[in-house]
Amino acid sequence: MKKLLTLLFFAFCLLSFGQKQTLFLDVNYDAALTQSKKENKPLVLMFYAKWCSHCNKMKSEVFVEPDVISFFSSNYICVAIDAESSIGGSLKNKFQNKFLVKSYPTFAFLDSNENLLMCMAGEFKKEVFIQEGQKALLPDNQFNVLKDRFNADNSNSENCLRYIISYRKAGFDATEITQKYLKTKQESELFTELNWKILANGINNLSAKEVPFISSKREEFAKIVGISRVEKKLIYMVSDNLKPLLEIGDTIQYNKKRPVAASLQIRKVDSLLFHYDLTIDEFSSNWKNYKKNSETLTTKFAWNDSNTLVSICNNYLTHIDDKKSLDLAINWAKQALSLGESLDKYILIANLYAKEKDFVNAIFYINNAKSTAANFGWKTDEIDKLLAEFKKH
Repeated sequence: MKKLLTLLFFAFCLLSFGQKQTLFLDVNYDAALTQSKKENKPLVLMFYAKWCSHCNKMKSEVFVEPDVISFFSSNYICVAIDAESSIGGSLKNKFQNKFLVKSYPTFAFLDSNENLLMCMAGEFKKEVFIQEGQKALLPDNQFNVLKDRFNADNSNSENCLRYIISYRKAGFDATEITQKYLKTKQESELFTELNWKILANGINNLSAKEVPFISSKREEFAKIVGISRVEKKLIYMVSDNLKPLLEIGDTIQYNKKRPVAASLQIRKVDSLLFHYDLTIDEFSSNWKNYKKNSETLTTKFAWNDSNTLVSICNNYLTHIDDKKSLDLAINWAKQALSLGESLDKYILIANLYAKEKDFVNAIFYINNAKSTAANFGWKTDEIDKLLAEFKKH
């Protein structure tokens, strides 16, 4: 009885403190590869980042599930790799011609000769994760099989789509694959559900010649899949191509690709371009162009967007001096205030008035700021300093 009680106590402790992760541990890759060859099991590499919430959730909730542990430990050698470590960087470089790690977590399924079987990225529930692991074991789903089938017959639609999806999951642009397929078809053959899927999945480079074709034939494709799907594809492509260029400040490539986006004539795209243009102008300190873009399009694309209005007005406060422009900024800031009262907006309007030397209005709005702060019980020391400064004039 005493022994039974002891066992029950330890079982209770395990349940109380949770199961310990036993899958996807950080182990030596070369040792794992040797084990893969020895046991004739494929590898699954999980590229993760320590800060990635999706990675951590899978570690704490999915990799501790008995079904997941049973399936993957029986069929694979599982390796976790800190993608931002020196070892992770070396492995990403080693495999960059086979797959790319663009987001976390990325799972790469490899055979014991390091051939890619399948790749996928994202957070998965246990059922889906097991299903994907099962798929990777079947030759019919494996990367090189799909590649060989497509290369044997570029005109086969089903094989083309499956290869495109596999290729994209590996992190690559499938434009060239899609173009090989399209060369085997007449234009009149393209307006089918399957061919739309091939174009939608395979053409993702805004510079591809197929983009103007999709745009010019949106009515024909809309009859097959609906206008919203066609426009959603074009909008996604603009975002996917241009947003990364903003993040690195690549004005040259941005300006090369932007005209294609502008030619699509979709309001959502035009709105994106407005925001992107302001971002690129701000990055390059091109305040002349920033002023031109904002004065032309702010009312059209940001009138009900308080955060954007405030951001633009703050840039005017810091970088733009002429009264006509400052008057516009004051109107935008007042519109932002009408969308939601805040202390910062009152101070912003006061400072804009002060910049154009209208201290009567500056004092009026700084007093509003002081009243707002007092109502919330906040300190007003900095506001009092501004008020004193304004009263000097």
